[in-house]
Formats: sequence, C-alpha cells, structure tokens
Amino acid sequence: MQLTVIFSLLFAVVIAIFAGLNSKVVEVNLLFIKPEMSQAIVILISAIFGAALMYLLNFVKSIKKSGEIRVLKKANTKLEQEKSDLNNKINKKNEETNEIKQNDDLEEQEKNIE
Repeated sequence: MQLTVIFSLLFAVVIAIFAGLNSKVVEVNLLFIKPEMSQAIVILISAIFGAALMYLLNFVKSIKKSGEIRVLKKANTKLEQEKSDLNNKINKKNEETNEIKQNDDLEEQEKNIE
C-alpha cells in the first residue's frame, strides 16, 4: 500500500515536471471545438483523466471480487457444516463399533468361563 502511494507521488512529480517543460500554447481538437490552451494543461488534464479512469476500473474490479469472496465464504461455511456433520456421524459409528466389540468380547469371555 505505502509503496503504491510513493510510486504514485513520484509519477505525479514526473508528470508535473514534464508538463512544466512543455508550456507552449497548442490547439486541441475536441470533436466540434478547437480550443487553444497550454500544452502543460493538456498533459495535466490527460493525466488526471487517466488516473480517474484507472480508479473507476479498479473500483469495479474490487466490487466484483468482494461479491466473489462473499459467495465463497457462504460455500465455505456450508462445507464446514457438512464436514462437522460427517465427523459426528463417523464418531457415532466408531462408538457403535466399539460397543459391539465390547459386547462380543464379553460374550467370548462368558463362553470361556463356561
């Protein structure tokens, strides 16, 4: 996170220096109008629009990811519950098996005594 902020600030400084070095007036063709403005202003406006577009695209991506995470968490909760239920069934079967073995052992002991 901090590394991203540092790189963003360095990039902004480079853009500002580049814009300052290119300050002559140019004609910009905006479909139906052709205003004249400083090349530095054109560079800065382009950089701002580019940054805003990147922010919006990243925002949409993060919303999609959060939706996927929510779905996966629900699925994970369901699977954890299923796992717990299956472990409980296994434990019950093991207890039943142990009881049967104990009963068989008792019957065998009784037969040996007789």
